[in-house]
Amino acid sequence: MSKQLTSCVWNYFTVNPVDNRKAICNLCKSTLSRGGQETKSFTTTNLVQHLRSKHAVAFTNFQKELKEKKDTDATQSTATIPRPATIEALLDRKQPFQFNDQRALDWNKTIAEFIALDVQPFSVVDNLGFRRIMAKAEPRYKIPSSKYFATTLIPEIHTSIKNKVRGMVSSQTSMSFTSDAWSDPSVGVALLSLTAHWITVDFQRKQAILAASPLEESHTGDYLGGMLIQILGEYNIEKSAVHVLLRDSGANMIKAARVADIDSIGCFAHTLQLVINDGIMSQRAVKDILAISRSIVGKFRHSILAQQHLSDLQESLGAPNKKLVQDVQTRWNATLAMLRSLVEQKQVLGAYGTEHELPNLNANQWTLISNIIDTLAPFEEATKEVSDSQTSISVVLPMLSMLRRLLDRQHTMSEGIQTMRKDMLTSLNKHFAYTKDNRKIVLATLLDPRFKNLVFEDAELAANAKEWLKEECIIIVSTERSKERVVEPPSKKPRVEMDQGPSTSRLWDLFSDVVNETAQQTDFSTLSNVDDTVDAMIGLYLSSAVLSRTENPYVWWNDNKSRFPYLATLARTYLSAPASSVPSEQIFSGAGQIFSDRRGSLKAKTGEMLVLLKYNLPQFSFNY
Repeated sequence: MSKQLTSCVWNYFTVNPVDNRKAICNLCKSTLSRGGQETKSFTTTNLVQHLRSKHAVAFTNFQKELKEKKDTDATQSTATIPRPATIEALLDRKQPFQFNDQRALDWNKTIAEFIALDVQPFSVVDNLGFRRIMAKAEPRYKIPSSKYFATTLIPEIHTSIKNKVRGMVSSQTSMSFTSDAWSDPSVGVALLSLTAHWITVDFQRKQAILAASPLEESHTGDYLGGMLIQILGEYNIEKSAVHVLLRDSGANMIKAARVADIDSIGCFAHTLQLVINDGIMSQRAVKDILAISRSIVGKFRHSILAQQHLSDLQESLGAPNKKLVQDVQTRWNATLAMLRSLVEQKQVLGAYGTEHELPNLNANQWTLISNIIDTLAPFEEATKEVSDSQTSISVVLPMLSMLRRLLDRQHTMSEGIQTMRKDMLTSLNKHFAYTKDNRKIVLATLLDPRFKNLVFEDAELAANAKEWLKEECIIIVSTERSKERVVEPPSKKPRVEMDQGPSTSRLWDLFSDVVNETAQQTDFSTLSNVDDTVDAMIGLYLSSAVLSRTENPYVWWNDNKSRFPYLATLARTYLSAPASSVPSEQIFSGAGQIFSDRRGSLKAKTGEMLVLLKYNLPQFSFNY
């Protein structure tokens, strides 16, 4: 891979601060392998392929940048040999940079970004190892004090980034938001995050972190609601531009949204957790198996000797050399990972049990574990998909429909598992009963060209959805006073697919059945001479072919926004809402590192600046 390619492709990616073998896409936050285990074996092939397949516009820009750089390098290589340096120039190469020298300012900025991105303490600039690196890289550069970075440069960069974010969000007519509260008693810090999500006129999905504000009072709904109002005011965001807030199901967050007079919806991923807990806790046999499983894992977690014996058996039996996974009882996906690790090491555990004392699982219990894994796997798939920053709330109703079908299917499973599945189905229907009456969820589904009205489970809901859409369209027509236009359908363009994982999806295989069942019911004959009215536009949209589930709905809308102008305006609003509040929660994984023991004296306000810079700098490709 050429140096030109390497330098150009990194305009779109950032090295994973936790694992330098991986890179994070600045556009969609996907994590990709760099193609090797050591630095010398890293390549950018995966990164280029990701741009080509997932971000067509960015890939085109990348190709232009690559060509420009190659042309520039070629010109430089054929240039005439430079004249010998003058004495003044030679002396300048040894003189230290003045503080206001642009080269020194660039180094200052790069180091400040390094501190924020890689969660380094300000004192890193005083460390001997860091100073040796900088002396080698640029002997003429004098590193400013840690105080300069903490009290001057980081606040300046934060102000620049905040102003850039303010300029972007204040011009949006409709945005969705995610919010979450976080606290860590060990460092005495509590924060409230707020992230904005919107779709540009060319249907690029964008997000920016507005705040990770320190909380200085009890986390009551009134206090949190006041904080939300304050943050929106800081960014000049009008109330009319707030579409919806995604939050957890805590009573204080529900009230906070009400106090701020913001429509809000509970996080889909959080609610799925409640459904799974209801199922697991309903069965004594399941709880007993989990208790035994935790005991087995604990045996190896607390004994180095036991770990060594297990590793020796893995090697002798040709089993994967992996440690057993310890679950976290409050996180069902960790429990699922634990059960999978036990099944993977079943033979090894059996061999270990013949020589050492170990809690025993009988044949029926092993079967039960497999059934539990089989039941929870689609929920894991659903949780991962809704947690992706590119996923819209439009997937909620289709996912619920598929999960109901899976839970309702008759299986040759034990009575305990059948009861567990039944209880999960009851819980699913209870916790998500509100979704069919929620306009924001229903219209997002209807405006997603992959789903439209295919997943509405009764005629009344389908009729309501169409009527709601008509009402929204009429408002837009009245507001914009637009003249109706008849535009030729767009030319055929290559389809751009979303990154949805392997095609062998148990959850989404059922959706293919739904599409096939419905496709034969479409009647295009009545639409041959439709007028460009709201009814005609909606009718034409709903009657057009459904987009493949793996294709990108944002690309489709960008291609068809002239064909369906009023619907495209609504799509930008309704599809902007993410399916979960995970984008705001992920902020706190970085916050936990920022407010760590290494930063014991860090002020909360400075910590907020670092959090915002860590996540927003890559969003703007470090241009501010």
